[in-house]
Amino acid sequence: MAGVLSDGATERRARRMGYRRRGILDAAARVFADVGYERATLEGIGEAVGLSKTSLYYYVRSKEDLLARLLTEVTDEIGRQAAAGLPVDAPAGERLWAFVRAHVRVVCTTPAGRVLARNQDVVLGEASSRMMREARRRHERLLRSILAQGIGDGVFRPIDVRVGSSLILGALNVAGRWDSPEGAVAADRIAEELFTMVVGGIAAHPGEAAATGTGAADAQ
Repeated sequence: MAGVLSDGATERRARRMGYRRRGILDAAARVFADVGYERATLEGIGEAVGLSKTSLYYYVRSKEDLLARLLTEVTDEIGRQAAAGLPVDAPAGERLWAFVRAHVRVVCTTPAGRVLARNQDVVLGEASSRMMREARRRHERLLRSILAQGIGDGVFRPIDVRVGSSLILGALNVAGRWDSPEGAVAADRIAEELFTMVVGGIAAHPGEAAATGTGAADAQ
């Protein structure tokens, strides 16, 4: 019985810790989005959740740790939204539209997304940087796989998928910097404009041969 009670208490404690960390991350996203990462302080984030700076260290290591966790989380969330509802054999064009729409929706309508759009070049310590790099690589690999699929199917021109993915992601992140519309409908209008420009630049023209192997290799 004592063991059962102990396990139950441990589980409740873990849940409380999880809820508290979730609240801290949400507060950090709002503060970073409102005042910028450089100007934000742990004191301000702690105040937003009713904790002192000292108490905050019980849940997070540093402001840098908060940013890395936020950027990792929101990057992976874009990938989940982009894949939601799509069949595994969806055409490249549909996958690209879902990716563009998910990215723009997140960076334009959520505090964490705006933080992602505005802090692509921030310099962090090794541990935090590693976490962010891994999330960014997953995100880039997803986009490269979409471009490679389109090249293989003959619907996209035989572009260098590494260069193409970097340019597309740059454009998508800029959307979160110059506009922050409220609601998915406004964000989708921006996504449609960006998607039209992207597809206009990479769509294969009649008679244009697709690359063989280059896109798939670079998508890894």
